[in-house]
Amino acid sequence: MSKFQRLAEHFIEQINHQKLPAGARLPALRKVTKQHQVSMTTATRAYQYLQQTGWIYARPQAGYFVSSRIKDTAFPVLTQLLMEQRDPKKYAPSRGYNPYSAFFSPLGTSMIAPQLLPSTALQRSIKRVAHRASQPLFQYPDIQGDMILRSALTDHLRRYGLAFSSQELVITNGCIDSVKKAIETLTREGDTIAIGSPCFSGLLDLLTTLSRQVIEVPIGQDGIDLPQFEGLLKQGKVKASLFSTNNINPNGISFSNQQKQALAELAARYQTPMIEDDVYFELSHQKDVPLPAKYWDQQGYVIWCGSFSKILAEGMRLGWCHPGRYFSDYMRKHTLTSFGVNGLVQSCMAEFINTGEYRSHVHKVRYQMAQQIHQYQQVLSKSLPENAKISTPQGGMVLWIQIPGLNTVQLEADAQQLKIDIRSGACFSTHDFYRDCFRINCGWPLEPKAEQHNTHQQLLTLCELIQSSVNK
Repeated sequence: MSKFQRLAEHFIEQINHQKLPAGARLPALRKVTKQHQVSMTTATRAYQYLQQTGWIYARPQAGYFVSSRIKDTAFPVLTQLLMEQRDPKKYAPSRGYNPYSAFFSPLGTSMIAPQLLPSTALQRSIKRVAHRASQPLFQYPDIQGDMILRSALTDHLRRYGLAFSSQELVITNGCIDSVKKAIETLTREGDTIAIGSPCFSGLLDLLTTLSRQVIEVPIGQDGIDLPQFEGLLKQGKVKASLFSTNNINPNGISFSNQQKQALAELAARYQTPMIEDDVYFELSHQKDVPLPAKYWDQQGYVIWCGSFSKILAEGMRLGWCHPGRYFSDYMRKHTLTSFGVNGLVQSCMAEFINTGEYRSHVHKVRYQMAQQIHQYQQVLSKSLPENAKISTPQGGMVLWIQIPGLNTVQLEADAQQLKIDIRSGACFSTHDFYRDCFRINCGWPLEPKAEQHNTHQQLLTLCELIQSSVNK
């Protein structure tokens, strides 16, 4: 154990024995260095580790404080009886898997607040690229993606232990574009795809648009129900599967390495491709960034899709895909439906990665999201009914909440009247199984004076609305 880990364990032990109760202020860093005879670097890393793992949280200009830790919560899991082939088109009109709001509310769409994005650094990269722009920049881009960006991306991923060649990657217009092309490459209209339950509403929207059938496979606190999924593969009921494996939207969990390895092996054993939507893998709240199932893919049956946009700037619409053994077919579909991705945006992203600024941003925003998630949890735990269940996500930027007996479809409609946007559980399934659950975005800081939408007040107003609904 390193010095900073030993120091962190000292504080964890004090917290567990109530020597440092919830809300207690921790010693200032300079005092820690003197008390424990460690460097400022060691003390800072220890506090960062404690903050990242949820033991403490920071308050600007105030210091570090002990968290009221939210216990891991078991949420309802789809039963085997509901694992049936479904046509999402029959449910989308009433569900509205990705409901449109005529106004913006920070609790609705999963996104990071603009003030947390590295706008100045990104603008510098854009200026540098534009200043030295050559004629090729204004021509049709390489259909597979700019080699400079693909090389920068492979170097970046190698730091996580993912050893891919730049020749294996395809640059796309965001993760959802990568997933769409993968679905169109692997399946046809009317084919059935296995998806996780709950499933990100945007994926249900996509499958509805593409006229694919779905079978929802239960995902609980311990991950995906592998025996039930393998049963589908044995019976040949699905042409492909589509799963998020890390920091899943909406429940925030990540599959274990054992499950990811099993998924990759099942895809190969039954020769049934798996599309992996890994848009949040870099937004882990843990010490290490989790590996994708693609890491264990020995035969190329896993099609790995990711994005820069979600963590850096949604408007960039820039992602990637590793199509594995389906590379030729994927490129054929990509070529027929696209003339490539904006060359200027690709060059700017490559510049941003190669300067080290992207990696620095990822590191900062991971800590920031972990902190904000904790702050939202604290507000909700104090303001919601006692029977409320609040998720303890391992990453990402959303919280999944269940209040038994609450009609969250009605809650969503009532909140809209107050200009508050949330997502009811009905958005994340073709079944009525999650109608007492809802999702909120935690990408905006809870500092009313620091942001224009007054997210803190919106959150409190939402809690008051829930209390009044429960008490009726």
